[in-house]
Amino acid sequence: MQKQFFTPEPRIFAHRGISSEYPENSVLSFRKAVAIHADVIETDIHFTKDNKFVVFHDDKLERLTNGKGKVTDYTLQDLKTLDIGYNFTLDGTTYPYRGKNLTFMSLDEMLEEFPDQRFNIDLKDKNTRQVPFYCETIVRHNAQHRVLTASSYRRNLNAVRKTIPEMATSAGLWEALGIFFLFKAGILFTKKNFSMDALQIPEFIGTSRVVSEVFVHLVHQKGLRVHVWTVNREEDMKRIIGLGVDAVMSDYPALLQEVYEAMDREHSS
Repeated sequence: MQKQFFTPEPRIFAHRGISSEYPENSVLSFRKAVAIHADVIETDIHFTKDNKFVVFHDDKLERLTNGKGKVTDYTLQDLKTLDIGYNFTLDGTTYPYRGKNLTFMSLDEMLEEFPDQRFNIDLKDKNTRQVPFYCETIVRHNAQHRVLTASSYRRNLNAVRKTIPEMATSAGLWEALGIFFLFKAGILFTKKNFSMDALQIPEFIGTSRVVSEVFVHLVHQKGLRVHVWTVNREEDMKRIIGLGVDAVMSDYPALLQEVYEAMDREHSS
């Protein structure tokens, strides 16, 4: 079944917004990604102590904020007292967004602030108790057709798929590895049914190349899309796109946009 999320087919995923220039997963980073018309904003959420969701990647606060400890040990109100731009620096010595009133966004706030934007939302916590709260939030905002749900944990994904079958999902960690192992063994053709819509994978896992032209072709034959993360150099973008992947995730979505446009012109000439 073709999910509405994929119409039109997205190619550019802004990884945590424009995280190369602005504090990742902040409202500012997302606004900048929307301004350049990124197809999708890739982001992450954690389940708070009071059953809310905050937009944040790490499970701990120290790398990015002026807080300490695990995100899940805090309430949403507590997290909103913290500075999400506190440790952001481009040169290692200055902190241009410290004290600029950048704080945690809730999932509700994100969906309200950007009502026309597609999102790739990664459920970071290994906790299926969060899924009913997550699905209720998505449906309440009528966002099920503009969200692709991701998670490393298959139980999270299976619960989401059962609750909102019309919402797009990507493969969990072991689901993706299983597909890759079937490919390496030459028996991917034996797998007939898939519960996910996309594989979201790196080019390499350890020393093993995952993304190849043959792999992409065979995965496409199974009706799945291939999204590759996180690609930040121009030459890598060109190589990955040339393999026939459906989309690329990047901290530099404006550069990725330029690469796509240049390759489109080249192919049309």
